[in-house]
Formats: sequence, structure tokens, C-alpha cells
Amino acid sequence: MQVLVVGATGGTGRQVVEQALQSGHFVTAFVRDPAKLSIQHPKLTVLTGDVLKSETLLPAVRRQDVVICSLGSRPGQTDQAVAEGTRNLIAAMHQAGVQQLFVVSSLGVGTSYEEASLPSKLIIKTLLSGVIADKEKQEQAVRESGLDWTIVRPTSLTNGPVTGHYRIGEHLPFSRFDFPRISRADVAAFLLNQLDKDTYRQKAVTITGA
Repeated sequence: MQVLVVGATGGTGRQVVEQALQSGHFVTAFVRDPAKLSIQHPKLTVLTGDVLKSETLLPAVRRQDVVICSLGSRPGQTDQAVAEGTRNLIAAMHQAGVQQLFVVSSLGVGTSYEEASLPSKLIIKTLLSGVIADKEKQEQAVRESGLDWTIVRPTSLTNGPVTGHYRIGEHLPFSRFDFPRISRADVAAFLLNQLDKDTYRQKAVTITGA
């Protein structure tokens, strides 16, 4: 497949790029600073742009089979930078005729907040309140996009290896004092495993380590 990764220099995005290349896909990495992506591969194309500058997105989206959006907040961004960038991405996908979109969101967005453990809720309401508010607007834009979308909400992310062992579901309750984690590598592996499936199409699912 032709896979576009938006947010390719972030922890999860980088894992998606590396694993997609290992799986034989043709990958386009959309980045603000190409110096932050040290990966080199004959099937990798690196395009420089900014999701907040919509005119830079269309060349990256053209001729792609699927888009994986792993945008994260950066210091100095506006409070709605992730949501705004995602809206720009959706518009570019419509213009280019690309339908399939995967979005990495977060535990705590939408109904997943009520199912989170107490420690997770405390962090979501304090340290991550701005991030979660931005992700709420991002998810709303995705749901209203008219695209074939899947939203993936990881629990706390680690830099561990691919294990292949995780729980996933639209409703995934946690024990009261649990502090669930999952590796970025496992999140990337799950995303890539779904490229040719429709199991979670038009669904928002939580994912955590087993």
C-alpha cells in the first residue's frame, strides 16, 4: 500500500513508519523538520510541510491508499492545533479522493474517560486537560468527515517493543486503581494490521497492553 504518516517524527508515528517499511509498504512521512527523521529506506519519501498550512498537505495526500494521523501537541502551539491540523488533513483527503483515515487519539477522550481508572482520570483532568480538549475537537472533526475512519485511543504510552499482546475495544473498563500502559510499537503494529480490514471502521476503540 501507499501509506501517508502525518506526525511521523513523534514516538508513535516513527514506529508506524519503521514497521510499515518493514512490512513492504511504500511510506510517505509528512514532517515539519526532516532532520528529526533519521530513517532512510528506498520505499520512504519524506515531505516537509505543516498541517496548519493547508496548502502543504495536498501534495502529500495525493495518490495515497491510506492516511495514518499521529499528531501530538507541541510547545507554543495554539490550544486547538491538533484539531485544526486534522481538519486541514481531512479537507486535503477529500480534495485528493483518499478515503481511509486512521487517527491516534488518547484514553480520556469521549466515552473512554468514564471507563478509565482513577489515576488515569486524575492525570487526564490535570496535566492533560488541554491535550484532551484538543483531541475531543479532533475526534469530532473525524466523525463528521464522511471518510472511512478509525480512531485509536491508547492508554499511557511507553517505548517498549512490539509484544502483540493487547486488549482493544469500544468499551474497555479498567480496575479502579490500574495505571494501564501500552508500547508505541504495539499501537503502530495494531494500526498497520488494520489497513486491509474493516473490523473497526467508523469506530473509536481503546487499546492497552494485555
